[in-house]
Amino acid sequence: MDPYLFETLWPSLLGVAGMAGAMIWAFIKIRKLMSDDSKK
Repeated sequence: MDPYLFETLWPSLLGVAGMAGAMIWAFIKIRKLMSDDSKK
């Protein structure tokens, strides 16, 4: 693993991690909203 490869992969890995985090956060939020909605 050379520094150049690390420098080129780092931004895309961050992007993938960010998108995965956003999807997980949205999924949890939607589930919470749906469970709150079903209680009413």
